[in-house]
Amino acid sequence: MEIDTFRRCLALLRADYPSWDAPAKRFENAYRRTPYTILVSTLLSFQTRDETTLEAGRRLFAVADTPEAMLALREEEIAGLIYPVGFWRKKATSILEVTRTLLDRHGSEVPRTLSELTAIKGIGPKTAKIVLENAYGQSVAAVDTHVHRILNLLGFVETYTPEETDRALEAKLLSEERKGLNRLLVSFGQTICKSRHPRCDACPIREYCPEYDE
Repeated sequence: MEIDTFRRCLALLRADYPSWDAPAKRFENAYRRTPYTILVSTLLSFQTRDETTLEAGRRLFAVADTPEAMLALREEEIAGLIYPVGFWRKKATSILEVTRTLLDRHGSEVPRTLSELTAIKGIGPKTAKIVLENAYGQSVAAVDTHVHRILNLLGFVETYTPEETDRALEAKLLSEERKGLNRLLVSFGQTICKSRHPRCDACPIREYCPEYDE
């Protein structure tokens, strides 16, 4: 897919976005959104359905939604609050480790740069980019399975891993075009372009999709 065609697709998807009832969109009003709660919620989300992550976040942040409050909890308490997210015991440990680092190195503030975030044990590039996009509105695009799958499906990239897709996007898209891309494509993948049983009849960009068969 050529870049101009892809840009037309992005415009159509953004116009259709308000009508999607995607689990990813429900985080926006689920609890007090701060850089810290966004970071912790992202840590909870890996290998876990958004619906499960959302409820775990609600339970956890009702008790502790600041670094200071989180460190007042025991690891077992955190684990109980976030169950049944995937790897809940390991994630409870990670939340405390990351939170201690924020307090010790950054005055309890969540850093605003990729390099500072990824220097914290337990925070990888994908987590860092999701935080920078959603907490600080920066023009970065976190590549998860939805983003990787959809971009390859459209033929905009030809890559084998999300990491390769990430590098391709850095080269192909302008900074402002990467802004909000993760939220847009994740929501699109959850509601219309599903990996199983895609709703092609409801897709606003089906005419541009190589896989669409009338």
